[in-house]
Amino acid sequence: MIWTDDLNTGIPEIDRENRKIVNYINTLADAREAGDSSAIGTTLDNLLDYAVNHFLFEEHLMAEADYKYRASHEAIHEMFAKKLADMRGRHAAGEDVHETLVAMLRDWVNVHIRHEDQKYAATVSQTIEEEGGQSWISGVMKKLFG
Repeated sequence: MIWTDDLNTGIPEIDRENRKIVNYINTLADAREAGDSSAIGTTLDNLLDYAVNHFLFEEHLMAEADYKYRASHEAIHEMFAKKLADMRGRHAAGEDVHETLVAMLRDWVNVHIRHEDQKYAATVSQTIEEEGGQSWISGVMKKLFG
């Protein structure tokens, strides 16, 4: 899968993070092609860790920007993380989840990132501009990650 510009939110930190999902999709494809079930498991572990941390960051930005649909966006994140955890468990139990997982990730990119993330990006971008640009987002990151 290739990242395309129409997936960009205009918030560089979020766009860098979102691109990682495309990398995970490609890593999963490589592992499948090599028949490396262990690499699929490792990628699932890394993907779940990434998703939880990325969602935390996004949700914090939305809270700081007072995005009015934050609760529903967070609920979507929670469902996705639960699905990833379920996939990880099923994979660990020996089930071949590759096709289902890749389809879910592609849908996430094509629906969630392309549409849902764009919705909050306008509010967050406006707040970034009003609150001092890069220094505001750096402050949010520092509050969150130290």
